[in-house]
Amino acid sequence: MDGRRQSFFRSIRVRMAVLYTVVVFGLGALVVGAINFTISRSLDADAVTADLQIRRVSSEPGAAVWLDSVSLETVEQLANAEALSQLRKLSLITLGVLLPASLVAGWYIAGRVLRPVDEIVLAAEEIQASDLSRRIRMVGPNDELKHLADNFDAMLDRVEDGVDEQRRFIQDVSHELRNPLATMSMNLDIVLGDEDASTDSFRATAEVLRRSLDRTSLTVDGLMRFARRELPEGGATPVDLGALAREALTELAVPAEKRHLEFGQLGDGGPKVRADREALRSAIGNLAGNAVRLAPEGSTVTCGAGAVNGWAWVGIRDEGPGILESDHRFVFQRDWGRDRSRLHGEQRAGLGLSIVRQVAEAGGGTVTLSSLPAVGSSFVIWLPLAAGADPGALTVDGIHPVEDPLFELGALN
Repeated sequence: MDGRRQSFFRSIRVRMAVLYTVVVFGLGALVVGAINFTISRSLDADAVTADLQIRRVSSEPGAAVWLDSVSLETVEQLANAEALSQLRKLSLITLGVLLPASLVAGWYIAGRVLRPVDEIVLAAEEIQASDLSRRIRMVGPNDELKHLADNFDAMLDRVEDGVDEQRRFIQDVSHELRNPLATMSMNLDIVLGDEDASTDSFRATAEVLRRSLDRTSLTVDGLMRFARRELPEGGATPVDLGALAREALTELAVPAEKRHLEFGQLGDGGPKVRADREALRSAIGNLAGNAVRLAPEGSTVTCGAGAVNGWAWVGIRDEGPGILESDHRFVFQRDWGRDRSRLHGEQRAGLGLSIVRQVAEAGGGTVTLSSLPAVGSSFVIWLPLAAGADPGALTVDGIHPVEDPLFELGALN
């Protein structure tokens, strides 16, 4: 109980009400005191009878009383004393009424002044970690309280952006770890399900698992860099794009075999470029994983690498359901596939594709898409062979390539 009483008396509204009361009552007392002082000085001055002649005062016709100047002054002093006495009583009554009235008025005014603050508090109480869309959006004069509400809304915008970024990062992690974990799981299932498996089979599976584990560890490090929007210092090394593409498909050999997919090879083997090998390996793995997952059983998944007009390219082509042209501009957005693109009953996750674009742009290049429903899709990563090359020259509109090396000329036109 004592704690509540202390909390009440320490509240800002009580303090503001007391402040208003002190100010209003103090000003009232000052005004009343000034009036009393002025009137008292005026009545205590020289009597007005000093300039009067003796007057005759009669109470009835024919009767007269003669007063001298001294008697008149005495009467005047008595009247002044009575007037001052009544003035002081009225002043005390006025001050007695003013004190509680100013306290009530101060409490009401403080409540009105603090009402916007109550709205801010209510909004803060309604905000949940799962829904940060609530805002105050205060309307009214551009005063300090509106500035407070606007700054609070701006802070919520930053918090919401941070939570969304954290959520996207978690999605990135889960997406990037899915492929290597699935590869390890399927390889283990196959070798453990084979009662006649030889030592060489176990060793081959162990090597695949070792590579997958190493890649998983590097993937986590890479995701941390992407979350901080950083690139490792000195991370660029000579990379054979053709070998990197073949390595990505090799790790997907088991799921491809289960779906009776064939791997094809295009290009001249691929040039070497300076790039972050593990980030680029992760990007190619994303493209290959999507292709193996979406390609129809018995179809072909083709990888390739090469060089065209000062640009190195590496890409993956599938014969899957393809992507509607109206969805092409959405494919590299993080959440594409969850609610926008439906491919013959399937959804293609765009989270990995956003990472592919980030890797390509970090290397000074870009990624292009060629796709039609029921024909297939081709994703190509382009990296410059020389500094200063403009990736805008590779595309028609920032997405579709001027020339797609993984498709025969006119196949998708």
